[in-house]
This record gives sequence, C-alpha cells and structure tokens, in this order.
Amino acid sequence: MCSRICSSQLEFEALYTKLKITECPHCKTVGYLIKHGFLRGYDSQHQLGKTARATRVFCSNRNRATGCGKTFSVWMADKIKHLFLSAESLWQFLSTAVSSGNKLQAFRKLNSGLSDSATYHIWRRFSNAQAIIRTALAALCEPPQLVSDCPAQLTLAHLRKAFKEHPLSPIAAFGVTLQAFFI
Repeated sequence: MCSRICSSQLEFEALYTKLKITECPHCKTVGYLIKHGFLRGYDSQHQLGKTARATRVFCSNRNRATGCGKTFSVWMADKIKHLFLSAESLWQFLSTAVSSGNKLQAFRKLNSGLSDSATYHIWRRFSNAQAIIRTALAALCEPPQLVSDCPAQLTLAHLRKAFKEHPLSPIAAFGVTLQAFFI
C-alpha cells in the first residue's frame, strides 16, 4: 500500500521513484500510477500565497492503460487537512489551551490571522475526534495513568506518551505512524 502521509520531502521523493512498481490503493493494479498535480492552499507559513499542501497521484486509464482512473492524495505530515494551521501550530494551540484553560487566549498566541471564531471550530473538530484518536493511540501504547476530568488533557497526555521520542510534533508523528489524519 502506498503511504498517504509522508514525514519529509525525501520520503515524498522516494515514493515518487517507486510509483510504477506500487499498486493502486483502489484497484490494486501495478504500473499505472503517475503524478497528477498538487493540492494548494494557504497555511500559516505562507500567508501571502498558496503553497503545496499535498500531491495528487493518478491511476492512469488513458491510452490503453488498464488503471481505474481514480486519484488519491499524498500529504506532508506537517499539513492538516482542511485547516490553515500546521501540525506544530495545532499542537501548540491544543497544549496551551488545555494547560491554561483559555482556548481564545491560546489561539491568539499563534498570531495566525484567523478570526476568533476559528478557535471554536478547531476545538470542536478536536473534541469530536478524540474517541477516534484515543482508540488509535491505544493500539500503540497504554494510556497514561492520569486522574483528570478533562478528556482533552487525557488525549494530549496519551499523544505525548505515544510519540515522546519522535522528532516531529506529536500530531505529525500520529499521521505518519498511523497513516491517518489527526482531525
């Protein structure tokens, strides 16, 4: 199976050199995958212009190729799907919000340029995803022994424990290790 979240540009390039010998995740045929453009959007590092957030891969069904004609995206681990913030900024926001108890103040520290209402949209996405995140983390390690009435604190502690030795932010490490989007 082709990796859908890559940790570095080198991993991206290694994936592209092997496209012709990689099977399509949809139809399982080998030999028809080709690069097919980029998914561009704004992020916190490039506020003035669009940047490549992911790359599209196409299973070719053109000119007698027997691929399925479907595409899929290969994302960089530091990008969050449908979110302006990077994985590092999201981690900083969540950690600060949980420790201080003030979501709005934690979000304003990022200087992201997003409106204050974005704070609550992002927090809601995180809150709705916590059960899925904790279930995925349970497959990697036992949850930490914390006594807290705050589910977000427990989720972040579990994330820290699972990826304490990873050089990337824990959110990026989550994506690369589990090949799943954080929120």
